[in-house]
Order: sequence, then structure tokens, then C-alpha cells
Amino acid sequence: MLRAYGMGEPLWGRKTEKATSPVWPQPFPYTTDLEKAKALLTEAGYPDGFTVPISIDLGFAQWTEPTALLLQENLKAIGIESPVNKIPGASWRTKALVEKGLELHLKNFGGWLNYPDYYFFWAYIKGHLFNSMNYDNAEIKGLVDSTLNMPVESEQYAPNVLRMIDVATDEVPMIPLWQPSLDVVMRNNVSGYVNWFHRQLDIRAFTKE
Repeated sequence: MLRAYGMGEPLWGRKTEKATSPVWPQPFPYTTDLEKAKALLTEAGYPDGFTVPISIDLGFAQWTEPTALLLQENLKAIGIESPVNKIPGASWRTKALVEKGLELHLKNFGGWLNYPDYYFFWAYIKGHLFNSMNYDNAEIKGLVDSTLNMPVESEQYAPNVLRMIDVATDEVPMIPLWQPSLDVVMRNNVSGYVNWFHRQLDIRAFTKE
């Protein structure tokens, strides 16, 4: 399941602690280690665990619910109780993105532009809509502000992006699980599909024999 039924690229298990390529998304250097998780809980002052709900968007229940149940199973193994909070899709945007009041939740985000600085602008800057974690980091903000209008071939672009990724990896306000693939199925007599940046179907290029 955590490989999206084989229809996604896993975003865990990177072999290097630091990012080596300025691309996003990319795997984080994490693997499942329940004993280490228990030790970290004790270090944080929660040797007996605690309770936190996992909130999911029922509009995407085909992946959010089974993923939440798998996470719930491993969290319970280290002492964390995590009841699943099922939120109707019509209320999700307000609860998660506007009010930003969900402690632990599953979400999806797809940027129209495939640039790391664009993604960090929307998902890691305080006050921005898709920063549902309400994360705030002055260094990240400074890096994003200076990188957004910088040419990709600029000498400083790659170091800035690498630093963004390393901060996100270290502070972990959000844990990427996988990068889903986009699958399109058409009849044999239909052609002309174009992969637009907005990820929506556009019938203008379609032809039918």
C-alpha cells in the first residue's frame, strides 16, 4: 500500500543523510525502526506514548484510509494511540488548509510547476494555503524568497534548494510518502493526450479515428 499499489515512487530510504540532487520530491533518508522510535519517544518525555488522531480526507479515502490504518498499526506498536478522524471532502479544505488545526493528517499536494522552490513556497511557508502543518522557519522563508526568481542555471540555485531539502529533512514538519504516477487510459481509436502542467484533461488535442 505504501507504494501506492505499485503506482507511485517511494519517498523514503535515501542512502545519504544530506541531499545530493536539487530535485523535489526526493526520498527522505528514513526507514522503519520501531526500537529507535521508542527510544526517541522516551527521550522526548513520552515513555508511555500519547494519543493523537490521524485525520484523513474522505474525498481520497481510496488511499488515505488504508494508509492511516497502516500508520495506526505501527504507531500503536510504539505506544501511540491514533484513532482515525474521517473528515468529509467538502470540509477538508477548511479544516486542514484554512484553519490548520489538524495535528496529524494525510494530504496530497501537486504543484503546477515542477520546481523545488515553487513547492516549498506553497507548502512550507507560514500563512500559505498548502502549509497545513502551519510550519514556520525563517531560514526556509529566506531561501525561498531569494530562489523563486532565480534562474535554475544560476550558481546559487542548487545550493539553495539543497539547503531547503536538508532543513525539511532535519525538522520533518511533513513526511512525504510517495510521488503518485499519472495514468491515462484511452480506447485504441483515441489519441492526442497532452500532459498539461495543471494535470487536467484538455480535449482540444484529442482525435478519434
